[in-house]
Amino acid sequence: MHLLRRAPSALIAVFIVTAGPAPLALAANTYYVSPAGVDTGNSTGDIAHPFLTFSKAITTAAAGDTIYARGNAGNFSLSSQLSVSKSGTAANPFNLLAYPGESPVLDFTNEGSGARGISLTGNYWRIQGLTIQKAHDNGVFIGGSNNILDRLVVRQNQDSGVQISQSGSLVPSNNLVLNTDSYQNYDPANHGENADGFAVKFRGLGPGNVLRGVRSWGNSDDGFDFWEAESGVTVENSWSFRNGINTFGDGSFAGDGNGIKLGHDSGTHVLKNMLIWGNPANGVDVNGNATQLELPAQPITHGVKVYNTTAYSNGGKNFNFDESYPHELKNNLSFLGGGTTVLSGNVQDHNSWNGVSGIGTSSFYSLSDAIATGPRLPDGSLPISGFLRPKPGSAPLDKGVDIGTPYTGTAPDLGAFELNIPLPGDANLDGKVDVTDLGALATNWQLAGTWISGDFNFDGVVDVSDLGLLATNWQAGASGSLGPSLAEALASVGLGGISVPEPSAAAILIAATAIGVRRKRRLWQH
Repeated sequence: MHLLRRAPSALIAVFIVTAGPAPLALAANTYYVSPAGVDTGNSTGDIAHPFLTFSKAITTAAAGDTIYARGNAGNFSLSSQLSVSKSGTAANPFNLLAYPGESPVLDFTNEGSGARGISLTGNYWRIQGLTIQKAHDNGVFIGGSNNILDRLVVRQNQDSGVQISQSGSLVPSNNLVLNTDSYQNYDPANHGENADGFAVKFRGLGPGNVLRGVRSWGNSDDGFDFWEAESGVTVENSWSFRNGINTFGDGSFAGDGNGIKLGHDSGTHVLKNMLIWGNPANGVDVNGNATQLELPAQPITHGVKVYNTTAYSNGGKNFNFDESYPHELKNNLSFLGGGTTVLSGNVQDHNSWNGVSGIGTSSFYSLSDAIATGPRLPDGSLPISGFLRPKPGSAPLDKGVDIGTPYTGTAPDLGAFELNIPLPGDANLDGKVDVTDLGALATNWQLAGTWISGDFNFDGVVDVSDLGLLATNWQAGASGSLGPSLAEALASVGLGGISVPEPSAAAILIAATAIGVRRKRRLWQH
């Protein structure tokens, strides 16, 4: 059985033990911003009297305070860049959050030429749940450190959606971009040559910057670009697809179209558990990472590690390592597309092109990426689907090499997924199969669906086969009172007349795999 479990990234906490007492958090205030608010008169920024502008709220707030952006009164129309320069602390960060249940949009259409959307040069900020669109440069620029961007949508801006780079004397370090989407960014002034989904680049970049659970698609240049990044960047559990395609009507289009470029004259980057597909150029392009450009003034340490990444059907090479340098490629999977170029001198070990046979279309639940731009899970994690996910018993399983991360079976699997499906039937991912999950299935009965709407066998439709899987695991994970029987629950959701099928051999294997690995107390990675 091959299922790796990892707690959803939004729930992971890091605890640091210090020699002295922990700093005390200050008593915090809460402020509100709304397109229907005002900054003058009796406005106090409370929920009944919200501010109109983010600048007013940020000026008023102190370290440890929370600012909620309301999304119930139309878009925020900003006529200038939102500059965030004040800093919190580790114990008292600033929080700029979408109000629960709302989706505020910050629209920068009316700002001046060359202006960014949000320019974050302060430290210790958490910005969560906002949509930033139509800025005249980057959607979000980070020059500060120890910040978290979480569950943002950054789209239709005129340079890279999210960029992390040095700002003046500031050396951006230890920033986390989490569960964020960056798409359809396009720089018309350069015919699409510069607008990447995520750009973490240039000398002066500090260490510890991480992109996790992000998606980059439809951007005019590349999905990710680390050009001349001085320090290594880590990208985990992320997707890059269909970048560099001229959907912008530009007759002189110059977008490159790589899934991820590992930066000419760049640092020691790490890629793990990535899906990269449908880009017209290369999927993973080493891009001259070890080719020194800044001789002799600013030499840096080179070399990248690419682990458990799946690259599929890219127009150039799925993996292009056309320089002889000891970059490490392990447990990667290349399928269809232009194959691979990996010159001697690279360390390539237990990848699909290193003698693994039998990988074909039948190795995967699905080759349809219809869910790729679909809604995320409630915690912000990437959607669950069968796309490029190997089936039980297929050729990519147990063909990898131990790289120090948890796995099940005799060896790690190849590609982005360590056979890691949740418990079939658990639509809401709460660890048990009950009437709530059955209700989700009934609501979407015989409709196109995803896991959270009841498609537990990854065939794209919620039907009797999915009901059979749910029935196999009925009340699994329950504690205390077991609640209604399956027959009673079916009647309560209007499916009382449905005959529950005996599960197929494949369904039994799916269910057994999930249940067996649950008992191993592994971490679950979406």
